[in-house]
Amino acid sequence: MLFRSKKVKITNKPNKTLYLYCRISTSGQDKDGVSLDVQEERGLQVSKQLGLSPIVIKEQGSGLKPYIEERPLFTKLMDNVVDGNIKHFWIDEDTRLTRNKDDQGFIHHDFIKNNVVLYVGVKGEIKVLDDFMVDLIDVITVRINERQLREQIRKSIRSKRKLFKEGCYMKGDPPFGYKLVDKKLEIHEENSEWVVKMFDWYDLGKSTVFIRQQLFQNGIKPPRSKEEWWGLNTITKVLQNKNYIGIDVYKELTNECPKIVEKKVFESVQKKIRTSLGRSIETKHDFLLRGIIKCPDGTPMSCLGQKKSRRNPLYGCGHKQRQYKNRTSKTDCPITRSLRTELIDDYIWNLLVDTLSSSHTIKETTKKELIGNNPSYTKRTYNNNIKKLNKQMMDLDTNRLELEKRFYTNQMDKKRFDVLIESIEDKEEELMGKIHQNKMKLETLNYQSKWIDWLDVHSSRMNEIRGITDFNNRRGIINHYIHENIILDYNEETRQHTMTIRFRFPLFDDNFEWLKNKDGSYKLDRWGRRRYNISDGETEMTNPFTLQKSLNRN
Repeated sequence: MLFRSKKVKITNKPNKTLYLYCRISTSGQDKDGVSLDVQEERGLQVSKQLGLSPIVIKEQGSGLKPYIEERPLFTKLMDNVVDGNIKHFWIDEDTRLTRNKDDQGFIHHDFIKNNVVLYVGVKGEIKVLDDFMVDLIDVITVRINERQLREQIRKSIRSKRKLFKEGCYMKGDPPFGYKLVDKKLEIHEENSEWVVKMFDWYDLGKSTVFIRQQLFQNGIKPPRSKEEWWGLNTITKVLQNKNYIGIDVYKELTNECPKIVEKKVFESVQKKIRTSLGRSIETKHDFLLRGIIKCPDGTPMSCLGQKKSRRNPLYGCGHKQRQYKNRTSKTDCPITRSLRTELIDDYIWNLLVDTLSSSHTIKETTKKELIGNNPSYTKRTYNNNIKKLNKQMMDLDTNRLELEKRFYTNQMDKKRFDVLIESIEDKEEELMGKIHQNKMKLETLNYQSKWIDWLDVHSSRMNEIRGITDFNNRRGIINHYIHENIILDYNEETRQHTMTIRFRFPLFDDNFEWLKNKDGSYKLDRWGRRRYNISDGETEMTNPFTLQKSLNRN
């Protein structure tokens, strides 16, 4: 039987309204002094004391069963809590919400998340909800969602594998030369003929460029593309697809499919592709400044690789190279002399490291990282953090014991127990990490109270950067510190190239010195660190971010 005084009415003034939730689970509770009427009377007294408008909701339903199923009025109230329509909630005692400890955690979680004040009893005392429980519920929710997602993925994979074993094609659109009939590959008569021709042409020594021209001239469009022009990579993928010799692959599984190309022709084509790819890899040259170094008009310079007629890779004017090939008129670009890539790459790299080493800005970055921006940050702060985190660890132990007690007394099923225990373990790992971080910061602070020679650390880091030889790492550092591009110019009369480099940080050609007392000892600041002085050098700069350098042509 369900009791209610009236339908649940949700006001549009949640901050001025107190929702009185009155519940009994059995008719016998009427005789124990906790009847619906008694609860309503107490709630009305509290609303009067608080100066809030009351809305009374009466309901009968067990507090041990899931409230979603057994208490529709309470369910509607919680939906409005989540929607932000309820800000003040009253119950006669804690058990009126639920007797189920698991559900209680979730209810408290919704209250805290939505800034709902919970009042309890005839005095209207504010119930202090556990922030830790909110964090725990969040972890549990994420864990459950992750498990559900993994299970959905596993089900999807199992389903696809089953379909694949039954002969279905599981890679989306069919390859060129095939069509899908009832999710299975069948030969497309017209397109399959062109597949055979593509393999025959390549096997006879024709290039992918030649194949592309033939396909275009005959109006054969590429698959899954609105363009009429085949990409060379697309053609190569067609020539490497095992479907054409009757082998369909999905994950680690293989299946048979209709064959279009003979295996002997396919293997011959694969050998020629491997030879072609190997040849291109051998002749490839990595240009450190590709796209970065430019002519005076901002045009990227051409990167000319090594070949028989050219002993060394070069950076040169792209306009001149194109015009030379087309035998057109000369350009006005002053870059009449190309530069050897290995010489200019090494020069730029060493110049960058030298600039970083002498930069006041980079030094200060190292100093702030080691010493900190706020020297007043005391040991007490970290000690308090550690105490607070240890308290949370003790709370976790308490919750673990409570969960174990309920599990071993058959008050909780194993599945839910495992999820909750795993969530607690995750939280413990997170807290241990935070404790370790605070202890490390405390140790660092203790060490810094003496003196950290941050200048030595800076010098050591620069030496490490200078010693980098990996192409990708060097390229990443250049892109990080150099802004957009390097402009190269050339003076025919002086036979000198001039480079203009714009950095992402202000430049200082530093003169650095330690400050000393008359007796020769170092001057110290109030934190016991050596004092120093930095003065600007004599390097000419167009602005604080731009550096110009001249070099003789090699």
